[in-house]
Amino acid sequence: MTAAALLLATLPICAFASSVAHVLNVPYYVPSKVELAHEFKVQEALPVTVLTSQEAVITASWINSTVSDFLVQDDVYTKGFFYAFYFQGPEGLTLAGDADSLLKTFGTSRVFWASSQHNATLPDGPYFATSSGLHRAWRLYDDYTNAFVLPTIPSANDINTYEVLPASGGDLYGAMQVAVPSRLFYRPTAEQPLAGYRIGVKDQYDIKGLITTFGSRSYAATYPPSNVTSGVIQHLLDQGAVVVGKTKLSVFANAWFSIAEWPDYSLPFNPRGESYLIPGASSAGSGASLAAYDWLDITIGEDTGGSMRFPAAQNGVYGIRSTKNSTNNTATVFGPFDVAGHFARDVDSFNTFGAVMYGQSGYKNYTKFPAKILYPREYWANINPNYTAPCEEYVQNLEAFLGVNRTIVDSNALWHEYSGSNVSLADYFANLIPYVSGTYNFSLNFKKDYFAKFGRYPYSTLNAASDPSFTPQNASLGEIGHALQSEFQTFYRRYFLSANEETCSDAIVVFPFNGNGGIPWYRDSNISYTVAGSAPALPGYISWNYLSVMNESPEVAVPVGTVQYHSRVSLVEEEFPATVEIQGAVGCDFMLMNLVRAVAYEQGLRKGVRTGSRMY
Repeated sequence: MTAAALLLATLPICAFASSVAHVLNVPYYVPSKVELAHEFKVQEALPVTVLTSQEAVITASWINSTVSDFLVQDDVYTKGFFYAFYFQGPEGLTLAGDADSLLKTFGTSRVFWASSQHNATLPDGPYFATSSGLHRAWRLYDDYTNAFVLPTIPSANDINTYEVLPASGGDLYGAMQVAVPSRLFYRPTAEQPLAGYRIGVKDQYDIKGLITTFGSRSYAATYPPSNVTSGVIQHLLDQGAVVVGKTKLSVFANAWFSIAEWPDYSLPFNPRGESYLIPGASSAGSGASLAAYDWLDITIGEDTGGSMRFPAAQNGVYGIRSTKNSTNNTATVFGPFDVAGHFARDVDSFNTFGAVMYGQSGYKNYTKFPAKILYPREYWANINPNYTAPCEEYVQNLEAFLGVNRTIVDSNALWHEYSGSNVSLADYFANLIPYVSGTYNFSLNFKKDYFAKFGRYPYSTLNAASDPSFTPQNASLGEIGHALQSEFQTFYRRYFLSANEETCSDAIVVFPFNGNGGIPWYRDSNISYTVAGSAPALPGYISWNYLSVMNESPEVAVPVGTVQYHSRVSLVEEEFPATVEIQGAVGCDFMLMNLVRAVAYEQGLRKGVRTGSRMY
């Protein structure tokens, strides 16, 4: 082992181009950004552990304890960074004899000392030393679920501007790699409670410096990289989160589920079971990636008619459709029913992250819970009993926790009582969503922009084909749609989700997720759930996934168990997730997340799910 004093370079330091290095066969991204400029006498990027001592004499026990903690806390840090150490601390810093011996057993080849001329103190953790200085280490992971469309890193000059990761370590799956920063560089504070959270963001949200594909190659080709970040994403960045990539979505966030319905960017793989079940529709990339990767903490999605709740349920993670306008939606392409949401793997991060993400909403953080559970019988019908079994068990735990029995209701019966009409809910409100959505100009504007740039019309799944005469619905139909929505909200908020000063919502509404009747739904299916033979609601009832949409209220998807099935792909017994949906009144987002966490802890339920093929 050689010791080298590290001095400030007296000659100009050559710029370092970002590169890929391998440490113990693990690929790392070495960014061009220099954290501390020095002229290391090295020929290639060398792995270095930076340690800060408070004592003048560095002991073996302190080194061993510190790096042992690093190995437990951080997946980026490995024993490969024992190759060299960079020590910073008080003037006259030295190694005790036992420390020198310990480094020899580590196989350490170089020791560097911070010069007294240095004013900056680096955060402890894994770095790479080059002839330009010290660079933070980013570990590269394979995106084997094919869930990301762009791996990203913060710009070297502006942490609020992002760029596409300009490197790859060569993966085994024919897909891209994603770079993640060391967890050791971040410490949550009151000002930045999300410091170091690694998040994936649905590629519907603009991020400064990056293109937005919206699931469409035509859309990606039409517009330049964004010069502004979506308000909700900027809020998360300001709170310390780090975007490691943009995740895939179906074309223009449509409700397309199968391989054939994803023409531009291929459908991600659902990691559960044999990995050939559908991963959800428009937020599929965010749902699948979080269920697959331990190195990812939270993912961001969006919900129009189920785009948070379907991927949450099908990939077996927690998810929320938030209250309408509960986030800052500036610089975000949102339609009239679109809301932001997040996915999590455990009740604690679901709650903690949500408290920050929706913290600007002004909603009260209720810790008292409703004393009424509404159980709409129509949404428990025609579902595989093996699927509803764990859902029923969860409802029983809700009853025990809240100290009440469920109240069985029928939404059509209540509607007839309210309206005095024999017309069903589904028939009466059939035009609500198409009439409100028909006033949305996104499709027309995009097609005009594409034609202006390329002289032809794009591939499109939006409302009309490549018809230059396509125009939105007229204003009078939009007024009818909004009037219908107002009428629905009056009914639903009176009979189901009225406000309560103490518990936010007078009741919660619970029912099982129903995407395909509680049976396996394979990715090579050529039909979507609406014609799959297992309708999402009984005839005459509004489909379960549109209730909170029309009411503009929050709904959480809670993984509650698994269902065994004999896979036609693997030809063995596999498992897929079972999920319960819970609705609350407008503005009760925090109450619902608090409830999910409290029930898990008080009833001794599972607090989260694992990544991979099996949830537990």
